[in-house]
Amino acid sequence: MAEKLDTSPEEEAIKDEAREFMTGLVGSGAGDQTNDSAGAPTADGADIIKAWKSKYSAAPEDTTMEDFWSLYDPYLTSIWKMVYDEADSNENLKETIGFVEDLLAQPGMTQLKKDHDCWCVVHTLENLGIEGVWFFNGPNPVKLFAANEDTSWYTFTQLGPEAIDPVKTAVANIMMPIEGKLSGKVVKDTKVFC
Repeated sequence: MAEKLDTSPEEEAIKDEAREFMTGLVGSGAGDQTNDSAGAPTADGADIIKAWKSKYSAAPEDTTMEDFWSLYDPYLTSIWKMVYDEADSNENLKETIGFVEDLLAQPGMTQLKKDHDCWCVVHTLENLGIEGVWFFNGPNPVKLFAANEDTSWYTFTQLGPEAIDPVKTAVANIMMPIEGKLSGKVVKDTKVFC
């Protein structure tokens, strides 16, 4: 028998407080800069994001990771892994795919896409987990957090900033899952915000 989730007002208040705390940490600018010269999104960073999106959307199956790394600049862009925090409470695949669709369809996302501030590949897994990789113009996802409050349901972890082999492997595994699996789980759906 499935364990009943605690949705009491007290439990929800604790979750809300934790989300607010985490948003404050990332949005504070304290410790989240990749280096002193990294700052707000730039026109050069937008050009990199635009080039990445163009390469991926033209032929994702033919895109190689070398195409991405040849453009990557840790002073202008950043790469973040995203994992859904509440996967244990998901009840079915259709609903979980809907969570991803809702995340990417929030009203604030339109301007981020227009300004070339980010793009992502997000997978829904057989265990109803959600994992993705986000590419940002700038050192962090703060603009995304400000534009989309649904991001509070996810944990973002920076990959890099230096493009060393373990970082390249982690990014490649999420962008192009081997044999249709990510983290040992079958990918059931993929959404791209490009």
